[in-house]
Amino acid sequence: MQWETVIGLEIHAQLATKSKIFSGSSTAFGAEPNTQANVVDLGMPGSLPVLNAEAVRLAVTFGLAVGAVVNH
Repeated sequence: MQWETVIGLEIHAQLATKSKIFSGSSTAFGAEPNTQANVVDLGMPGSLPVLNAEAVRLAVTFGLAVGAVVNH
């Protein structure tokens, strides 16, 4: 059996958005602990996440800027 070596790179970056990626909670720096959370962040039953479109736009822009393949 032959194996092909595949090496990937995973990058983490902090995006400059006003809210979190899956909730409308603020990301303001310096706030008191546990004051920037809502029912989505807490995982309350029946709460559904809403994707932050600005975060997606920034991530796709970065991907295109570095020549990455961005799937649809």
